[in-house]
Amino acid sequence: VLRDVNLTIGKNELISIVGPNGGGKTTLLLLMLNRLKPDSGKIKLFGREPGAETTRIGYMPQYLFFDMQFPATVMDIVLMGRVERHLFGRYSRADKEAARAALAELDLEKSGSRPFADLSGGQRQRALIARALVAEPEILLLDEPTANVDSTTEHKLVEILGKLKHKMTIILVSHDLAF
Repeated sequence: VLRDVNLTIGKNELISIVGPNGGGKTTLLLLMLNRLKPDSGKIKLFGREPGAETTRIGYMPQYLFFDMQFPATVMDIVLMGRVERHLFGRYSRADKEAARAALAELDLEKSGSRPFADLSGGQRQRALIARALVAEPEILLLDEPTANVDSTTEHKLVEILGKLKHKMTIILVSHDLAF
């Protein structure tokens, strides 16, 4: 799909990759996350091959395959962003505080104890961004963050991303040129 491409993204930049559905945008993110391997060429993050620095990257997938009957709260979902730090054991007080801070940053501080299944589409998207943020990433990868949200939520996301770009590099993919 790509040939002779060289792209460098600087610290605290916010870039958007826009293209049609099926154009390879999600594939690019999955390559950056080391979930796919390139057929040729190289991808480097922080000067290293993808996969070496997983805790420095936050990721919000395009789709969350989630059993709506599973009794997970919003806080449970957000804390999953810290799971690599705690493969065995409980979340610490610091983990829970970081999750509360991420929820507050996305205007969901009152929703932590609510069932994730009860949230609107826009609230779910924001909770998934909070899950990515709780890892305290240096790079935030967002795959179609405006999917299934209304225009009010879209505007709120623009505001949130404007604030976040001062703390981290953001790579956003979308098919929505208007966003």
